[in-house]
Amino acid sequence: MKKRFDKTYKIISNKEICAGYFELKVKSGNETAQACSPGKFFMIGVPDVFLRRPLSIHDTKSGVISFLYKTAGKGTEILSKMKTGEISMLGPLGNGYPLESSNPVIVAGGTGIASVHYLAVSLKKKGTLYYGARSKKDLLCLDKFKKAGWKIIVSTEDGSKGYKGFITGILEKKLNSDDFIYVCGPSPMIKAVIKIAKEKNTGGCVSLEEKMACGVGNCQGCAVKIKGQNKMTCKDGPVFNIEDVEI
Repeated sequence: MKKRFDKTYKIISNKEICAGYFELKVKSGNETAQACSPGKFFMIGVPDVFLRRPLSIHDTKSGVISFLYKTAGKGTEILSKMKTGEISMLGPLGNGYPLESSNPVIVAGGTGIASVHYLAVSLKKKGTLYYGARSKKDLLCLDKFKKAGWKIIVSTEDGSKGYKGFITGILEKKLNSDDFIYVCGPSPMIKAVIKIAKEKNTGGCVSLEEKMACGVGNCQGCAVKIKGQNKMTCKDGPVFNIEDVEI
């Protein structure tokens, strides 16, 4: 049985790492941290907001769990102002990434980088990160991936860093059938990557970003089509086999 915890944890830090992007670190203790794995998430309680907010695990180390998020509404705006004290968290939840891959390729868009960083440092073999964002100010964690030994290919829509355009344009030219891709990002990017993977006969998995209310499959608000059936992103995912996802 999967372990999950619904309790309060001490905030260690909650710093703005660049404009509008924050990294939250909480002292979870070893038991909670050991239950974590790449691709899983927590539902985070925010004061004066009814529903918790889902945040992917960005990293774990020495009993500390970190989350990377962007302020995008009332909930995350309030969360960004929580610098001390305790925070309510439910998790870890969901199903994570498979960690056995002989030729890993990570494809991330925007804040999708938050989920795949923990994956990158957990995989035994290092590969290539394809990372796309709107501009250079939206690119995060490049130093962390470089330190972890990953080759990095970057694109920005405005051409301010790396290739100009969408990262899928570069991926299409370089992806091979013997690669195994891990994908996390906005739906249009995921849809394009799925198409490329099918054309190249490349296997992999996808972490879907859907709005969640409960995080445990009760409210059925995060339903997605997987092999023709409705599945809950929170309970059955958020990671699914790339061949099974219909978006």
